[in-house]
Amino acid sequence: MKKILVTLSMLASIGVFAQQSTIHIAGTRLTYPLFQKWIDEYSMQHPNLHFILNSKQTADSVDISIVSHRLATTDIKAGKTAITISRYVQLPVVNSNRSDVVTLQEKGFNDATFKQVYFGETSTSNIASDAVFTVYKRKQNACASQSFANHFGSEQKDIKGVPIVGDDKDLLNAVKQDVNGISYNNLGFIYDLKTRKLIDSIAIVPIDFNENGKIDANERIYATLDDVLTYAEKTNNPKLLIEEVHVLYNKNNPNKEVANFLKWILINGQQYNHEYGFINLLADTRKQSIETVKQGIVQKF
Repeated sequence: MKKILVTLSMLASIGVFAQQSTIHIAGTRLTYPLFQKWIDEYSMQHPNLHFILNSKQTADSVDISIVSHRLATTDIKAGKTAITISRYVQLPVVNSNRSDVVTLQEKGFNDATFKQVYFGETSTSNIASDAVFTVYKRKQNACASQSFANHFGSEQKDIKGVPIVGDDKDLLNAVKQDVNGISYNNLGFIYDLKTRKLIDSIAIVPIDFNENGKIDANERIYATLDDVLTYAEKTNNPKLLIEEVHVLYNKNNPNKEVANFLKWILINGQQYNHEYGFINLLADTRKQSIETVKQGIVQKF
């Protein structure tokens, strides 16, 4: 009898293991902290589901590809479909120890300044003629850099400056180590997610939204991470560098586990966006994404 019970126990264990599914995820690394939170929360409800979140996986080998720049038709390969699941904001950042940081924060950057500093365009801007900037940019083709450039009608290759190997955290470290350094980065890295304050050695250059040559009281939105998030969601100001986070998945070989996870992100997972420095979807976009998931990769939830 004892042997029978042991055998049944072993068979049950093997059955549980065999039922375990794995979802492979890769793509834009700036989204990984948020995705990991989604995975952790979802896994508590689905303990037999295994996730691999790793940028070393190839696009062809993953179930979910994260793309955080404006999608072109060439980005969506045959057999794939895409939905939008979150949004993020990028801001211009400098070393907080530069001598003219107070002046920069009083005047801010207008469109002409962005194009002059980051793209080397000759134009009239707010900055003093003797201001020195060492621009740091990503060496690799990266979603955030592509989005930053696209916002100003350019491409990533048009950003001038010193190329940095690594990810957005390495880009931020380059600015922290150079008093004249300037770059761009997302809210989740330039603010401390616990204190909601700016990280050490970094200052934000405010955006001159109304282009009047100075930062007005209603343009001073950067004291805390939550101040920026609130402003972004309340106004959707087109001068703010807001980009969407998309995921691509296989629509020809339906995977119910993938579909259910994406549906959970859209319905239940949005509550974690702010915690990790992301902003919520517009209502219509969220509704459309939910409908696409339902219609695209599973027959019935």
